Order: sequence, then structure tokens, then C-alpha cells
Amino acid sequence: MKRALVTLAIGTKYRRRFEKLCYKSWRAYAEKYNLDLVVITEVLDESERANNRSPAWQKCLILSQTQVKKYDQVAWVDSDILINPTSPNLFNGVHIEAIGAVDAYATPNKEDHLLGLERLYDYWEKTGIEFVRNVSAADYHKQFGLYSDHSSVVQTGVIVLSPGNHREVLEHVYDKYDDKGGAHWNYEMRPLSYEILNRSVVHWLNPKFNMPWPYVKQFLYPFLNKGRVFEKVLNRYGLVFKTPLKVKCATTAFLNNYFLHFAGSAAEMHYVNQHITSIFSI
Repeated sequence: MKRALVTLAIGTKYRRRFEKLCYKSWRAYAEKYNLDLVVITEVLDESERANNRSPAWQKCLILSQTQVKKYDQVAWVDSDILINPTSPNLFNGVHIEAIGAVDAYATPNKEDHLLGLERLYDYWEKTGIEFVRNVSAADYHKQFGLYSDHSSVVQTGVIVLSPGNHREVLEHVYDKYDDKGGAHWNYEMRPLSYEILNRSVVHWLNPKFNMPWPYVKQFLYPFLNKGRVFEKVLNRYGLVFKTPLKVKCATTAFLNNYFLHFAGSAAEMHYVNQHITSIFSI
């Protein structure tokens, strides 16, 4: 089957970040499994409605694009993800009629996820970071006005799709739902998760295929959050505050997982030393 990795890198800032930090390892991974790499750098919808919400919604339009619809299967991957080239093929075992995804509420497992979530909420509360409290998967959808008894959440940063089978559900979400505003609502993820789960087509992937760095950091390395205010000020001016400890922790997380997702913390992608290939070399 013809397969590809697909992402959006719209705007000079995001395109340059992708080219500098992601392209080489993504290309190595793609070549390893005979995948094409499709990087979309232009907006797919220029309407006023599209301009008033995050470009993240436009992942819902990729399956109708000329450069994408020719494939049997594609893997959508957010451009703030670093791919470990030694990882297994994420298409393995995903039937063409299924949607492959990671369960956000079972990462790395259900018990530890809940513990890590409470630690994140505690940290965000103490530091004044705006968030929505979603203790359960049902809460996650309910807060958006989507009532269900789903016990899982589709993490839409990495999803395996078939243009021939899944265009409808993605474009339905794009047309029907609107952004509630703010990253804490996770843009398209709540309604897209809900609609995918309603169709009972999910093939659950190993959580290592979409491991969120903010969660890993708070769960395993909470001490890295010290001095965060100073770091954020530097980031505003395009400066990166790296210490040997941060590099070691982020690189360890990268080597221990397949796809490391820097959701909401893309400035920290620089911490990962992608030249290191063994955990014993850190």
C-alpha cells in the first residue's frame, strides 16, 4: 500500500522549526518504512471562519488534498513531535478501515495517567496557567458539551487514517464544530475524539507513538519546572535556556519513546539531543 506521513507547518516560524528540528529524523523514519513525507506549508482554508480559529483545525481537511488523497493510508503527525527513527512502523496492524490512535487517558497506562494528570493540574493551578479540569475521559468530552460514556480519548496529535474511508468524519468535525478559544480547550481534539469514538473504528496504538512531553516532565521530572518564568521570558525573544539536566531528561524521554509530543511546549524541543542514539551515552 502507498503510505505517507503528513503534517502542517504553516508560517515561517513553524516551517523553520520543522526543518531544523524534525525533518532529518522524520525523513529517516519514513525511508526506513518506505513512506512518503508530505509537509503542507500553505493554509488549506482561507475563509474568515478559518482565520478566527487555530490552524490546528485544518488537519481535518488534509484527506481531500491532491498531495494526500492518492495514498491508501496516511499518518497525520503534529509538527511539534520528534520522531525517534529507531521506532517500529506505526502502520503495523492498523486495518485500512480503522483509525489508529493513542488513548490519551491510558498514557502510559490508566492508573499512572490519572496520577500524572492530578500533578499537572496542581502545578497549573499554583502557577496560574489556565486549564480545564478533565479528570475522566467522559469529563473531557462533557466539558465541550459532548455527552457520552466513552472511557477513552483519541489523542489527535498522531492518527493513522485512510483518505478513502475517513475523510467524512474529519470534514464533518471541521464543518460542525467551532473553537472555544484558548489552547486549554485543545482546539479540534475534543470533538474529533468524540466523533471518531462514536463510529467505533479505533485501533489503539502503543502510547509511545504519542507521548506528551509536558506529562512526562511533570510525572518524572517535576524539578525541571523550577525557573520556568525566567525561561518563558527568554523564549519570547527567541532564546533557549538549556541546562545539562534538561537536555539529559528530554533526551531520555525521546529515546524511551517512539514519538515525543511537545504539545504546548514546542520551545523545549531544543532540549533533545538527537545525535545520541543510546541511553547509555547520555
